[in-house]
Amino acid sequence: MLSSAATSLSLFGRQLERADFLARVLRIHLELSLDRSDEPGAAFWTGLMRLAGWVGSDVEHREQAVELLVAASAGPSVRSSVAGARQAAQAVRPSLPSELYEQVNSLYWRVEEPGWERDVYGLLSGVELGVHLIEGLTENTMFHDEAREFVRLGKYLERMQNTVTVVTRKTAELGAEGGDPLEWTAALKSNFAFESYRLRFSAEVTGRQVVGFLLFDSDLPRSARFCLGEALDSVRRIDHRRRQSRPEKVLARIAGLFDDSSPESVARDPDEFQAEFRRLTAELTLALRATYFQPSQVTATLPGDPTARVPQQQQ
Repeated sequence: MLSSAATSLSLFGRQLERADFLARVLRIHLELSLDRSDEPGAAFWTGLMRLAGWVGSDVEHREQAVELLVAASAGPSVRSSVAGARQAAQAVRPSLPSELYEQVNSLYWRVEEPGWERDVYGLLSGVELGVHLIEGLTENTMFHDEAREFVRLGKYLERMQNTVTVVTRKTAELGAEGGDPLEWTAALKSNFAFESYRLRFSAEVTGRQVVGFLLFDSDLPRSARFCLGEALDSVRRIDHRRRQSRPEKVLARIAGLFDDSSPESVARDPDEFQAEFRRLTAELTLALRATYFQPSQVTATLPGDPTARVPQQQQ
């Protein structure tokens, strides 16, 4: 497969996953702001922005956070992510069934419509459902070949990073031993895992159980460990089970990080776990670029990636 096609397919999966995550994390925290007994201040909205990937962005109030996360172009937003997914889909149009591409285009025009401020919840819910529809079409209409595997690779790597970010930031802010159950419930809902958590645990929502569930549960489709396994499977299928590639070796090292960690160790020092995870994912970004993407003139990274630079252009 051409490196440019591999890059665009991976970005298509990543951008869709990011749009879904941003829409959901904003919707859940808007609901959380209404459930709190006190009026959320600037710290609450700034924390939400950091959770969404806006490092160093201070916001004063709800309306400012909503505007940035829905429609801004200077950082991660629902609109920019959907536009990025559409642009990536256009670059690989022959690889995508018509029904799938039409839904991507429909979602794009949905988020571009003016007047979304009148129904923020409707817009965010519509984006979530639209992304899930596109994911279903991807699984059920695309050939299960390299093209589909690159889409899945981008999707699961993005989901893994989002999950780790939510868990480590919430743990750093709240502490796994205490904290507001509403905040930990928001962490579960931000990862589409609250109902699954209630099925698994009969007790109240606690930080330590949430950390273990979202990071290490191998049966939960939204857990970091599950996503890591799916990404590793996709790499092996792309490589056709040849000798270990650089991406497979780095993914195996990330798996080792999870093997050597526990909910207790993450609770004690979430920053240390996040720092090591970021170091390994930065190394993975370089390995993916060198192995699959390098000659491509399409950038393989998104805003906020540890090694965000344009790959070397083909001569």
